[in-house]
Amino acid sequence: MTFEDQQIFGRTKIMEKIQSLTFQKIVHSITAIDTQPMLDGGILICVLGQLKTDDDHPHTFHQIFVLKSLGDSFYVEHDIFRLSLHHIG
Repeated sequence: MTFEDQQIFGRTKIMEKIQSLTFQKIVHSITAIDTQPMLDGGILICVLGQLKTDDDHPHTFHQIFVLKSLGDSFYVEHDIFRLSLHHIG
């Protein structure tokens, strides 16, 4: 998983990262979802939306990931998440 330029590998490390986030509540608002089938049967998914955590104002985000088939279910093979923050100096 890539989270704000940080590369995180493996189920345990990904769960540690998620559990280390400090907000208490989160609201997702999805603007658009684009999907593309892959030659190997996977599905490339791009999500555009907004996140609102605790009392902060909403932030736009982009998330791109690949779903892969595993029998009768799916798992996330790759995941890139980015808040759309613009730092003007």
